Amino acid sequence: MNMRVIGIDPGTVTCGYGIVEVRNNSPVFITAGDIKMNRKDPLPERLKVIYTSLRSVIDEYKPAHLSIEKIFYHKSIRAALALGSTRGVAMLLAAQHAMPVTEYNPTQVKMAITGYGRAEKQQVKEMVIRILGLNSSALKLSEDSSDALALCICHINMGPRLSPVERPGSRLQKRK
Repeated sequence: MNMRVIGIDPGTVTCGYGIVEVRNNSPVFITAGDIKMNRKDPLPERLKVIYTSLRSVIDEYKPAHLSIEKIFYHKSIRAALALGSTRGVAMLLAAQHAMPVTEYNPTQVKMAITGYGRAEKQQVKEMVIRILGLNSSALKLSEDSSDALALCICHINMGPRLSPVERPGSRLQKRK
C-alpha cells in the first residue's frame, strides 16, 4: 500500500512543504519546496499566496494525509496569531481535499527523526536527507522544507490516525 503525506511547516514569510510516500514500507521523497512571500505585503495577500500555491501542490501530487506543526510557543502574540492563520489555510485545503490532518509539536518531530527531542535544525535536516536517501548537493533543502519533510516522516513513523492495518510496516498491514 502506498501512502502519500504532505508536511507543512507554516510561516507567514516562508511556508515550507514536503511530500513523502511510503513504498514497500520505506519513505520515498516526492517533492519539497518553499512558498516565499513579501513580509511587507498585508497578511491577507500572503495567505492568498499560500492558499494558491499549496492548492497547486496538492492538486498535482494528491497526498492522502496532511501533517502540520503545532504552535506551542511564540515570542509575539501577533506573530502567533498570524501563524495560526497560515495553519488555518493549510487545514482548509486539507478539508477541501478530504485529507485527515495530524498535528505534531516540534519535540515529537525531532524525536521521531533524530531520537532526541531537542535536536538542532541542522541535525534534523541531515537526518531527513539520510532517511530519504537524498543527494544533498543536488537538492538544496531549506530549513523550512526540511522541517516539512520531517513532519511527513514523523507522521509515517507515528501514524496515530491510522489503524494498525493501515500503518506502514504493521504486521497487520493488508497484503496485495
